[in-house]
Amino acid sequence: MSSSRQIFELARRDFMQRAKSKAFLMSMLLTVGVVLMIGPVLMLIDRESGETYVGVVGDLPPGAVGAIQEQADTLGVDVEIRQYPDVSAAEEAIVEGEIAAAVNGLDEVIFREEVSIRLDAVLTAGVANAQRETLAAEMGLSLDEVEQLLYPVFYSQRTLEPAETEEDTAREAGALVGLMLLYISILIFGQFVMMGVMEEKQTRVVEVVLSRVKPSQVLIGKVLGIGLLGLVQIAAIGGAAIFTLSVADVADIDLTNTGTRVLGVLVLWYLLGYAFYSFMYGALGATISRQEDMQGVAMLPVLLILPGFFLAQVAIASPEGWLARVASFVPIWSPMVMAVRSTVSDVPIWEVALSILLLVVTTYALIKLGGRIYRGAILQTGSKTKLRAAWRSATS
Repeated sequence: MSSSRQIFELARRDFMQRAKSKAFLMSMLLTVGVVLMIGPVLMLIDRESGETYVGVVGDLPPGAVGAIQEQADTLGVDVEIRQYPDVSAAEEAIVEGEIAAAVNGLDEVIFREEVSIRLDAVLTAGVANAQRETLAAEMGLSLDEVEQLLYPVFYSQRTLEPAETEEDTAREAGALVGLMLLYISILIFGQFVMMGVMEEKQTRVVEVVLSRVKPSQVLIGKVLGIGLLGLVQIAAIGGAAIFTLSVADVADIDLTNTGTRVLGVLVLWYLLGYAFYSFMYGALGATISRQEDMQGVAMLPVLLILPGFFLAQVAIASPEGWLARVASFVPIWSPMVMAVRSTVSDVPIWEVALSILLLVVTTYALIKLGGRIYRGAILQTGSKTKLRAAWRSATS
């Protein structure tokens, strides 16, 4: 059997072993279910905060209703006007919850309790427009002439920095969620590799496997199998999130495009980051034979990846800052920092390519180093094997 075929069979074995476990299936189904439930919740919230009914007592000047609708569109409030013959009927409708407010003539707006700031701004615009129309008729002026008298001063506005758009906010939110998923996935599935290596060493299953294949093939097969499992989970959660956003349709922008971008970036940097840390986890797992030793050994990768998690949060707020840019080229942190930067901003292609190149080269070196430690420690049972002893054992 060829070397690649042997690695494939080992990867398939580890994938199926983990994928069939009840713990994994339940956790993935639960997570996907929660993500899918977000859609109906968002739709319900949007529906409750969507259409607003406003009552009008009697007849307002023609421009008043138009001004209300125009201001409502500007502020993102969906307003529908209902006519009432008198104030009593409008007040009763407010108490019954049929309308949110009522405009009574040119000088009164009626609410039930608290005044909504956005709705108040909408109705104020309508009443002000009606008052201007009345004033224009009384003075024999046109509406434009009255507006010029009321607003004689005009000036231009200029901002030094562009305002944040809804798409920017969506990208930042997606980057934060993606960062959490990326961080958790690398740690969890990296520890799966460590646990699998330790369990096979503890039960001496690895001795049987090594009678047929090389130690490096065993480690690579385990990393590939468990990594594919993590990829399936990320794809399932990401796909559910994109579906939820497309169905919910609660924003003025296309959140599906943002979700697709986040998922694509997440998959790329998960594969690169997982490859780097999983071989480290695998090599460290070969040095222990007992469950109680695992927690202490597993802290080394956590201590390396944790600063990257916090630097990535800095990159969300300032993706082009010097700290974020430098951290993007440090292999132990780049999977998270560059993933965030690529999500919230348009990073130059050469920076992404250089970050990937540095990470791939470092991962290759780690594969060689980790494979050597794995080969020297995997057959040593009993107490924890020191890294130096494992290295010497592999060279002897």
